[in-house]
Amino acid sequence: MKTLCKKSFGVFLAVLMLLSAVGVGSYSVFAANTNTEKSGATSASGDTVYFQNTGNWSKVNAYMWYDGKSNANNKAWPGEAMTDEGDGVWSYDIKGEYDHIIFNNGSSQTGNIVYPGNSMIYKDGSWEVYDTSPLRITSFESDTKSPAYIGSAIALTTTTKTETTGVQYQYSVNSQVIRSYSADNSCVWNPVASGDYTVRVDVKDNAGNQNFREMSFTIKDPSQEQKPVFLSSNPLTGNQIKTGTATNLSVNAAGGNTGTKLLFYKYVVKDPSGEQVNTAYYTLNKNYSFTATKSGTYTVDVSVQGSDNQTITQQLKFESTQNPTDPTVPTDPTVTTPSKTEPTVTTPSKTDPTVTTPTTATKPSTPDPSKILGDVNGDGVLNVRDSSLIQKKHTGMVVNSYDETVSDFNKDGKMNVKDAVAIQKFLAKAN
Repeated sequence: MKTLCKKSFGVFLAVLMLLSAVGVGSYSVFAANTNTEKSGATSASGDTVYFQNTGNWSKVNAYMWYDGKSNANNKAWPGEAMTDEGDGVWSYDIKGEYDHIIFNNGSSQTGNIVYPGNSMIYKDGSWEVYDTSPLRITSFESDTKSPAYIGSAIALTTTTKTETTGVQYQYSVNSQVIRSYSADNSCVWNPVASGDYTVRVDVKDNAGNQNFREMSFTIKDPSQEQKPVFLSSNPLTGNQIKTGTATNLSVNAAGGNTGTKLLFYKYVVKDPSGEQVNTAYYTLNKNYSFTATKSGTYTVDVSVQGSDNQTITQQLKFESTQNPTDPTVPTDPTVTTPSKTEPTVTTPSKTDPTVTTPTTATKPSTPDPSKILGDVNGDGVLNVRDSSLIQKKHTGMVVNSYDETVSDFNKDGKMNVKDAVAIQKFLAKAN
């Protein structure tokens, strides 16, 4: 990647814009201005601007001009050719002072866009900071957008690009670490209080390179919402289920703060052919059970309705097989324990630990190939209940209905909480 030079004014302006930008459920972005108006900022010779070629154009041009100055453009239409940097990214080294730009391929084009400053990339209608560091963060995302709710399980995922090895990821919320450095690029955040939060990921590699990204989140109290809101479901969508065995579904919803303040649930189950296989009606029961009779994809449309008839619906999908295959999982996940001072992470209790320290592993019995690996409670589906049971088992708690023959989920020849963490990671990827 090119070495980028900046004029002092351009540096000051870029920093000022970064400090004023606010990202929602993503790292900070700048909304593109598609009107032709003065931006108050101009490019400096030596700046580099980037374009994400999501339209797969065979070539990309950059047409730049200074609004209010006649003939103040970088070149006659369609402008100057940009350079293909790979991965769909094109770059243009600016040679002059301009405040507007149009990206085009000679026939198709973007709107008239205000130039925001050095080292920015235009992607899908908005500007983002373009990372040119040796350890590049290509995305920092959450599966739930802001605002979210207390009780939600927010999955955070980071992807990086580097020529070195040993990339590790650390996640924090309002400067409190919720997951220490690990090779695992994902983390689940369970907010327990309403408010505004800054979620951050720090990355490092074996070469000593470091980088970080942040996103802003607003967490709300779902009990104050008039419309129902989904918080979580168990088992997660994408789970394997066994044909002929009951699948027990549990939905966690909130809201409905109106009238009787009751929430009503309805479950519509469809088999792989799309045919509805149950009689659906509203009930107060947030738990539901169905049995798959065929192999293939089953869908469950879950509707939650408040007493004023406001309704939300989500669809869950399950893969039914006669003999579920063993999933491929990491063999050495890292287990970390959050500190007691972290305000955004639930502190484990003695009756329901969520994070534990590995105990001495025991050797599992020979697994039964007809059973689902990791399904230690024997309910015919792999879900977070199995992970919780494994954690309880290896912190000295007494558990019932525990099948040790399928507990070695990561297949390392040992039974310990690493199997519980491996299940959590597998479920997060499946979702």
